[in-house]
Amino acid sequence: MARQNGIIKLKGTIGGISFYKTADGHLAREKGGVDKSRIANDPAFQRTRENGVEFRTAGKGGKLVRNAIRILLQNAKDKRVVNRLTTELLKIVITDTTN
Repeated sequence: MARQNGIIKLKGTIGGISFYKTADGHLAREKGGVDKSRIANDPAFQRTRENGVEFRTAGKGGKLVRNAIRILLQNAKDKRVVNRLTTELLKIVITDTTN
């Protein structure tokens, strides 16, 4: 990701480049990738679809855990709890050999 340095911080899209703000600062990235319909239908993207299902499962599990411990998380200073929790749950989902 490109970082924005300068007086004017942009937000939005200009000429295929998206500007946005995160906890890491103001960033920019170029639009790219494969069409959604191709990922959904092309046999070459079968594993990509499987990865999406695994990630969705981990994300939903993470939401259940976060909702269960919401009171404990209210005072957390760390804004990346969701990322770390999803990462760990994804490792668990991947170990499932039956699904």
